[in-house]
Amino acid sequence: MRNDTHNPFRRTGTVRPATVVLLVALFISVLISVLCVFLTYNKHSLMLNVVLPMNVIFLVALITYLLCRNRSFSLAMIWLVLFVACEILGILCEIGDLEDLAAAFFIAGFLFLVLLVAHVVVAICTAWWRRRAVQRAVIGQIASVLRQNLPLATGLALAADSERGQIRTHLHRIARLLAQGLSLAQAVERGFPGCDSFVRSLIIAGERVGQLPAALEQAENMLIERDRRRFSTDTAVWPYALVVLVFAVLVASGLMVAIVPKFKDIFWDYGTPLPATTVAFIDFFEWFGDFAILGIPFIVLLPIGLYLSYRPRRLPEPSWISRLADGIHWHTPGLRRMVFGRDMSAVLRYLRLAVRSGMTLEAGARLAAALDINTRLRPRVARFADLLQGGTNIRQAAIQAGLGEVTGIALAGGQRDGRLDAALRFVADYYDALVSRWYIVLRALTWPGCTLLLFGLVAFVALAMFQPLIALIDASCAMWGVP
Repeated sequence: MRNDTHNPFRRTGTVRPATVVLLVALFISVLISVLCVFLTYNKHSLMLNVVLPMNVIFLVALITYLLCRNRSFSLAMIWLVLFVACEILGILCEIGDLEDLAAAFFIAGFLFLVLLVAHVVVAICTAWWRRRAVQRAVIGQIASVLRQNLPLATGLALAADSERGQIRTHLHRIARLLAQGLSLAQAVERGFPGCDSFVRSLIIAGERVGQLPAALEQAENMLIERDRRRFSTDTAVWPYALVVLVFAVLVASGLMVAIVPKFKDIFWDYGTPLPATTVAFIDFFEWFGDFAILGIPFIVLLPIGLYLSYRPRRLPEPSWISRLADGIHWHTPGLRRMVFGRDMSAVLRYLRLAVRSGMTLEAGARLAAALDINTRLRPRVARFADLLQGGTNIRQAAIQAGLGEVTGIALAGGQRDGRLDAALRFVADYYDALVSRWYIVLRALTWPGCTLLLFGLVAFVALAMFQPLIALIDASCAMWGVP
């Protein structure tokens, strides 16, 4: 069967909107080319030497893209090839003394480079967004099949047929691996390599205690809650702050290039010193320019950091980079409390699964220590299990292990009343509420903090540029004796 995944025409015969846009752009490009050829007869050298070559290049790019939609060539590769081709042709035209044509090729190459960078940025952002959505859909389908008590391999294969894209691919792989006799944890690890490490650790732990449906339900709820917090409307402050900061830096750079040198010359002629704010502005950006080369390692490390943030953590023992990140999170004021609450909630909810399956609290704590939680909390959970095994009462064991006095009091009360499951649920909800409260506080402080910071930056730049005008007026008045 022919693979028509990238076919621009749907099965209903309608045309995709992206294809319509490309065809309209192709039609406009042809019209511009014809117009340029017509105007060249009237000796419009600009049309002949600049507009026509750039439009022909754009026309070639569109035709190439339309022809490659059903091939293995990616759009990024097309932009890269066209960028290199334009630069080579520009160099050849420069050698042949065709300066106008060389300039056209160089400008077109720059445009293709901008398109390439924009395509890569959009692809990374889309992958980041889609990765979480795909993971949530795959785990949701597995949990749904288990809730319906269907054969796992057959149910996932049927569920995959109703999906599309990466979700369909991952579900088919997992179903095929399950049919070969692998466990669900092994099938998810091999068939869905991008799956979150905490979800995989929950699946492994759920298989050990015989509570796989409940473990998957916990994983699904965790993914939904995490996305709800991450993609709340208040998080739009970060793109806003980034855009304003970038524009402020660009404006300040333009002022340093075009305005500040003239200020220096004028004040030198008048023999008047520049205002202190302007001097501080100049010194800061000159220092920033002198040490800008030190930012190259950060630019190089940026894609590496993105890759490491996308890559799932290694199980059962995290890598040294993951342990380093856990240490930073654990020792950062404020963030530590959020991490502790989040991971304690996961541990306590897993302990509920273990207790429901008939395991003792000590055995469940040993399995909970293997979850993918912060590496600074893992030893505490293991110590809690050791203290319980040594005969320490549950309250003292929780306090001595560093799991919190609230945990110890609630578990001791639940054990005394024979309602340990309800006590575990209460403490887990308590830590969830604690994390939610910190998220609310963080979101409430983000907007005012960023607003004040950006206001201070813009006010500093404006003051540094307007104070010299006032000082210049005062110097002129003093020179001419005007009071």
